[in-house]
Amino acid sequence: MRDRPHRARQRAGGVVISRLRARVNGIRMVRASGRYLESPYASTQLMLAAGGGLLFFGLLMSASTTLSASVHTTGDAPWAQLIREVQFILLSVPVFWLAVRMSPAAYRRVAYPALGLALITLVGVLLPGIGVTVNGAKRWLQLGPVVVQPSEFAKFAILLWGADLLARKESLKTLTTARHVLIPLLPGFVLVIGLVMLEPDLGTSLCFMLLLLGLLWMVGLPYRYFAALLVLVAGSVTALAVTEAYRMQRLTTFMNPDLDPGGAGYHTIQGLYALSSGGIFGVGLGQGTSKYGWVPNANTDYIFAIVGEELGLLGCVVVLSLFALFCYAAMRIAHRSQDPFVRLAGSAAAIWIAGQALINIGYVTALLPVTGIPLPFISNGGTSLVLTCGVLGMLVSFARHEPAAARAAQRAAESGSTARWVRALRLPPPATPSNPRLPSVSREPSTSGTSGAAGKSAAGKSTAGKSTAGKSTAAGKSTAGKSATAPAATAPRKPAGARAAAGKRPAPASRQQPGPHRPAGQPMTRRKGA
Repeated sequence: MRDRPHRARQRAGGVVISRLRARVNGIRMVRASGRYLESPYASTQLMLAAGGGLLFFGLLMSASTTLSASVHTTGDAPWAQLIREVQFILLSVPVFWLAVRMSPAAYRRVAYPALGLALITLVGVLLPGIGVTVNGAKRWLQLGPVVVQPSEFAKFAILLWGADLLARKESLKTLTTARHVLIPLLPGFVLVIGLVMLEPDLGTSLCFMLLLLGLLWMVGLPYRYFAALLVLVAGSVTALAVTEAYRMQRLTTFMNPDLDPGGAGYHTIQGLYALSSGGIFGVGLGQGTSKYGWVPNANTDYIFAIVGEELGLLGCVVVLSLFALFCYAAMRIAHRSQDPFVRLAGSAAAIWIAGQALINIGYVTALLPVTGIPLPFISNGGTSLVLTCGVLGMLVSFARHEPAAARAAQRAAESGSTARWVRALRLPPPATPSNPRLPSVSREPSTSGTSGAAGKSAAGKSTAGKSTAGKSTAAGKSTAGKSATAPAATAPRKPAGARAAAGKRPAPASRQQPGPHRPAGQPMTRRKGA
């Protein structure tokens, strides 16, 4: 009796939700967006729109901040920083083109060589006479006229390695326990993070932790292990922050930067001043004054503060919307793909880029401690820009290899109606993937003995299913052989009434098979269990 009012309220709430959903679906714009999202090339177009918009914002802010950065930060000629940024943009174009041309199988082939090269360069940075030291940190390598940061390349390499490792374990059916999920994935990340912390670089180490958490979340690590890993990550970050005096000052003053306005709180105060002076529409592109020696690292770490000053609240909302679109498009690509490697790599890349953007915007707006992580696509930085364009090209390649997009591209290639931009870039037609989706590890708590017994019983059932499938296949082949020898082509046609009466008669006992009956003359089909 007591449950009746509760059930009535549930039914009433369901009716209200159904009516609201029907009204929302009846809006013309919602119907148009739904039809657009069902198109085969929607993921590719959304990813190109998000990445192109962010790169356009980065180019605008680069032109606005590099003049002041050359004079007040590096002491170079006024146009030196802008010329260097244009060089890296030109270098990013072929990287993006190669990344779009590569297939998911090609990314899996280069995963292990890329990780090996990343480890070699991370060790080389620490060697005296090879690494370039700036402000007491060894994070760069001098390769002729170009200075590169190996830790940025290591992000991309360990992303491919982790996704390929988990995809291989899925193909071997070993993703059944947390031990198989964590080993050797976790030791590999610990090794790379340890090398990066020797530079030292806590901000980049946070990005590696984001990649690890993204891969483990998407593969379905049980909740208790994931919670323990979160506690371990939080404890490690806290311990690393406490061991250095300047990190400890940033950790204690970001909530109240007025305690040390000329020291640890200086970055936060100046960033907030720049954001607040922009208002809704900003002071105008290139008209900001905070970048002239007031906001530190205005062209890299604190470029979002300059966006708020020169383009106002409207510009900040546009940047946040573009990052949200990028994350949605990447998750959509991962969800719609049938390849487990694409699902893991695409979702982890989305978590990496979105998490790095949130950390950067968080410490600029005084919501997080200052860590020095650049804003993806927008902050100046050669290696970061090139690798981010590589990630963008990889996601566009994954979008082109979606099942619907691959079929549409093959039909267009056969009919000669391939898009102009595809022909201009000389992109090969994508192959239709046939790999199954990655089954996630059960998040429910279970003991090892129970899981082992369940695995053995499941293996026995699958073996029995294979034997039954073999019998039904053999029976089907014998039936097909008999029907092929029968002179069906010369048999006289029966009247319609006779055919209908014959269809109602039961099949003879000799023709009753354990599997579904296949009429003569039709191709052999396998059952789902076979």
